[in-house]
Amino acid sequence: MKIDDTRDLPVLAEVDVLVAGGGLGGIAAATASARAGAKTMLIERNSYAGGVATAGLCCSIFNCYYTADHRLAVTGIPVEIADTLAAAEGYGKKWHDHKGHIIYDVESAKRIFDRMLTDAGVAVQFGTMISGVVKRGDTLAGLIVESASGREVILAKTVIDATGETEVAHRAGAPLKTKPPWARHSLCFRFGNADIDAFVTYLEKHPGEYPEYMDVDWTFAEALAHYRDTRTFLFPHGGFMQLSVVQKAVAAGTFTRTAGVHDTLDACQMHGIAERSTMHVVTGLTDLPRGVNAHDISHAIMDGRTMAAIVADFFNKNIPGFERAFISQTADNLGIRATRWLDGDFVFTKAMRTQRTACDDRIARGAVQLDVKKHAGKDAWGVQTFTNDMFDIPYRALIPRTVDGLIIGAGRSISAEDPFLLRVMAHTMAIGQAAGTAGAVAAKSGRSVRTVDVAVVQSELVRQGVSL
Repeated sequence: MKIDDTRDLPVLAEVDVLVAGGGLGGIAAATASARAGAKTMLIERNSYAGGVATAGLCCSIFNCYYTADHRLAVTGIPVEIADTLAAAEGYGKKWHDHKGHIIYDVESAKRIFDRMLTDAGVAVQFGTMISGVVKRGDTLAGLIVESASGREVILAKTVIDATGETEVAHRAGAPLKTKPPWARHSLCFRFGNADIDAFVTYLEKHPGEYPEYMDVDWTFAEALAHYRDTRTFLFPHGGFMQLSVVQKAVAAGTFTRTAGVHDTLDACQMHGIAERSTMHVVTGLTDLPRGVNAHDISHAIMDGRTMAAIVADFFNKNIPGFERAFISQTADNLGIRATRWLDGDFVFTKAMRTQRTACDDRIARGAVQLDVKKHAGKDAWGVQTFTNDMFDIPYRALIPRTVDGLIIGAGRSISAEDPFLLRVMAHTMAIGQAAGTAGAVAAKSGRSVRTVDVAVVQSELVRQGVSL
């Protein structure tokens, strides 16, 4: 088969649904597709699935599942994954009773994702990069990939782009929006031998040091209740700069807020697992001025490792519970928040997320979410709050304008006025499940993803546990 006008390439596989990208959206997409009866394959550049949730060391799922009156808005595979990850840490479904993040161990997560994909019957290939696309007219018919096996072709009736950076859509020529100026990125790292109990005890003795109403709309008492019930502890993003010891060190010049291309080293959102003596740290912010660029990403990762060492040294000398802690791991991947996203015929807007909306083609729901500032501290970061209402995520937002045979399967990549609107893990998984289900329904019915019967997609999603 002539693919790129220069050589004939072997066909690795022919499938109903090909999922590109094994992050949470890709896992949900591939699992949903296979469960719907489609022959499904997932390719991932890393040697394990999870994306930001594993390779990015972002080991917590923001609990945006519930409305303010505690009705479950996000349902289906996103709940299944959260429950399974929490069960591996010993607290199971207790997260449903709290506002705090669902915190988990990344090594456990890798095995859980392996098992989930295998049990669903997904063909998985790691260490595989996208190097081109196969198109028949305006329809995407497969991908050209590179791996240890060489350059090969995977043909598919439907391709799901769950790469996060819309790598497939970009190569297929779909219209995209690029380089949001407000999007900044982080390299996460993990402490080993951290005494989480000692750190929490210090905060209990100095309760004013815990920044309430930042990141999570809760009090320190609620954070403590979450810790006692789950033995996992959330310290809010931006909260470190509210600690008196940090403020004094910055003022005295004994703690630097910059390291190479990274600034805001005192952001430090932290996720602690007491029984494992680990604390994951999300701190530092960096730009990618040229968007998805390997050179810039490489330097951000190298400078990020220096950043982690600077922050760790400060923790060892100044933060109770971290006197003997050490960096046990830095992330394999830079945590990229947003770079490129779909420019589609339909645009999901902020107003749709912040007020009750109804769409006939809804394929997922979320709790209506408002971003406000509640903490009184200087330079305090905002908090995400929820109302009693739900909003609909429409299928139209997942479909490119000019390329058929392609569905977007990651929250930050759909057609939206702002890629941050649905980029959190729960929404990404919900969108992934919808994309995988739609791809399977389209492939099995012989219709394109653009003309698929959305009512049939909705029926299959309900069968898979999604409340619409």
